[in-house]
Amino acid sequence: MDNLKLDRSVQRITILKKDPESGKVRPAAVYRAKGRKKKTPKALRPIEKFLRRLGKAQARAASVYNMRHDRSAKKKKNGALRDLITNVSKARKQAWKSLRD
Repeated sequence: MDNLKLDRSVQRITILKKDPESGKVRPAAVYRAKGRKKKTPKALRPIEKFLRRLGKAQARAASVYNMRHDRSAKKKKNGALRDLITNVSKARKQAWKSLRD
């Protein structure tokens, strides 16, 4: 079983064996694929997860701000400057929401 050439998609091979005493069928794993080795140390994974979420939140804030900026600029003259504080605060609110979830 050590020299099997299997496709990468094969996770495991299981054979069903009948128990001679009870007559019940029990699974017996013949081959089980090794999991991929994690490249990040276990101690740093929470930090990496937080940084990933923070980056997504910043991207969300930037996209919300750009959408509101364009809408304000289209609606009225100097609208983007007039609505700057409102647009930034609403974008920041969306970022906090996405960071919290």
